[in-house]
Amino acid sequence: MPYISADERPAIDKRVEVLAKELAAKLRLKNGETDLSVCYREAFDALGKAVRSLEAGRAVKAGGAAERLAAEIFSKNAKEPTAWLGRLNYALTRLIQKVPKEMVAAGSWKDEFRYWVYATTVGALERAALAADRAGGRASDGLVGVFVDVKDEYKRRVNSAYEAVQITKSGDCYTTPYRTELTEVRDSRGKLTGYQEVMKDFRP
Repeated sequence: MPYISADERPAIDKRVEVLAKELAAKLRLKNGETDLSVCYREAFDALGKAVRSLEAGRAVKAGGAAERLAAEIFSKNAKEPTAWLGRLNYALTRLIQKVPKEMVAAGSWKDEFRYWVYATTVGALERAALAADRAGGRASDGLVGVFVDVKDEYKRRVNSAYEAVQITKSGDCYTTPYRTELTEVRDSRGKLTGYQEVMKDFRP
C-alpha cells in the first residue's frame, strides 16, 4: 500500500511532479490519448532499470526524471533495505494521478479519468511487471509485486468508484444470477453520500 510517512512524501512528490510534467509534455507532442501507455511504459521501464541497479548496489547515472525519482526512492534505504518497495508504490500511485491532472490543466484532455485512461494505465503497469520478471535480478520479485499492487489498488480505489457512477447513469450491464449490485448509502438525514457494492441473494 502507498502509505509512507508524511516526512518522506515531499521529496518524492517533487520528483514525481517533474516526471509527470515530462510525460505530459511528451503526450502533447504525440497523440495525447493512444500514446499514454507508451509514455508510461518508457517511464516504468526506466524506473525498473534504475531500481534494479540501486538495489544491487550499483550507481545510476543522473539520467532523466525517472532515474532521479529512483535515486530519491533509495535515498533513505540504508537502514531498511526493503523500504524502497513502499516508496516506489507511493511514487507510482501519485504519478498515474498526476499525469492526467497535467493534461487537463494544459487543456489537452477534458477529464482526468475515463475508461480508456484506466485501461491503458493498467496495461502499462501489467506489462512493466512482466518486463521486470523477465529482467530477473534480486529486485525482480519486489518490482513485479509493486507494479501489480499499484494496478490492483487503482482498480479498487478509482475504477470501482468510476464504475459505480456509470452504473447510476446508464444502468448495469450484468444480468447473470450471481452478481453484486449497488446499494445507496444515506446519512442520518437521508442525504445520499455514496454507494456500496452488495453481494445480493438472487435465489428464487
